[in-house]
Amino acid sequence: MSDFYVVGKSVPRIDAVAKVTGGAAYTADVMLPGMLYGLAKRSPFPHARIVSIDTRKAEALPGVKAVITAQDVPDILLGLRVRDVPILARNEVRFIGEKVAAVAAVDEETAREAVTLIDVQYEELPAVLDVKEAMKDSSLLVHENLHTYGGLPAPAKHTNIFYHDSYSKGDLSKGFAQAELTFEHTFTTQIVHQGYLEPHAAMVDISRDGNVTVWSSDKVPFRVRSIMAEVSGLPITRVRVIPSFVGGDFGGKGMVLDEPLCYFLASKSGRPVKMVMSRQEEFLASSPRHPSIINLKAGVTKKGEILAWEASAIFDSGAYAAYKPQVGLGGTKKLAGTYRIPNVHIDGYYVYTHALPCGHCRAPGD
Repeated sequence: MSDFYVVGKSVPRIDAVAKVTGGAAYTADVMLPGMLYGLAKRSPFPHARIVSIDTRKAEALPGVKAVITAQDVPDILLGLRVRDVPILARNEVRFIGEKVAAVAAVDEETAREAVTLIDVQYEELPAVLDVKEAMKDSSLLVHENLHTYGGLPAPAKHTNIFYHDSYSKGDLSKGFAQAELTFEHTFTTQIVHQGYLEPHAAMVDISRDGNVTVWSSDKVPFRVRSIMAEVSGLPITRVRVIPSFVGGDFGGKGMVLDEPLCYFLASKSGRPVKMVMSRQEEFLASSPRHPSIINLKAGVTKKGEILAWEASAIFDSGAYAAYKPQVGLGGTKKLAGTYRIPNVHIDGYYVYTHALPCGHCRAPGD
C-alpha cells in the first residue's frame, strides 16, 4: 500500500482550502470596473395579457444605465429539451414571477427603485392552477402554440398534457385476477425548492471587439456557452464562460436564468452587468421539484409476491417545461421499483399549469 498515493490515503478536496478560508470566488463575488447591477421586473399575476409597458420614468432615474423589455431581445424560445420559455415575456405572462422587463443601474438600491417605476398595464386573464383541471380537454390552454415548440413530440391532442409516457409488461388484467389481495393508494407530493445556499447569479462583460465573457453559478458551463451564443447571435468561439464555484445545486442549476438578461443589459449600457437573485426570487421564479399525484395499485399473493402493478404519476410542470434535459422525468420509469413483477403498466403525465415552472431536484430522475 505504501506505493499508492491515493488508495488508503486521506486525500483532501482540491477546493477545500479555498472554501473553508473564504478564498473561493462565487459569481456574486466577482467585481469588474464600471459594473452595473441588474434586476428583473416580474409579473404579479399567474396569467395576464401585457397591454403596455412604459419604461420612461425608470430610464430617467439617475443612475439607471439600461432598461430592456421583450422588444429589445430576440423573439426566440429557450429550453434544455423543450423550447418553450421566452427571454422576457412577450404579450402574455403565464406565472407569478415571470420576467417582463429588466434594468441595470449603478447600485442595487437604484435598480430596485427603477423596477418600481416601470409601469406595466395588464389585462388579468383566467388561470388554471389545479393540475387535474388542467388535464381536462375542456381546460384553458396554457400554451396555444404547443404544437410548434422545438424538442417536443407532437401531442396526440392539443391539451395541457404536453407529454405522456407509458410502459407495459405482461397481462395486467390476468395479474390482478390471480392476486389474492389488492392494495391501492394515491400519494401527493408538494413543490419543493432544492435549498441551495447560493442563489442563482450571473454576470456578463462584452469587450470592445464584441467578445462575450460570462460568469455563472450554473453547473454546466458548456451548455451556458451554447445558449449564450444562440441568444447573442455570435459564433460560439466568441463566447467564453468562466465557471465559478457553485454554492450548492441539487439539480436546480442546469439552465440559464438571468444570463441572457445580463447580456442584453450589458450590450445596451456598454458596461458589465451582474444579477443575483434574492431568496424571494428563488422561491418565486427558479425551477424547483415538480409537485405530483401518484396512484399505485398492487395485486399480491398472501406470501407477498407482487403479481400485478399499476401506477400513474401526474407531474405539474408549471408554466414552462424548459428546465429539464428531457421531456419527461426518469422517475416515471421507476414507479415499479426494483422488483421482479410479471404484469406492469405505468403512465406518466406532464402537464402545463399557470404555476411556477419546475425542473430537477437532486437527481435527473426526480
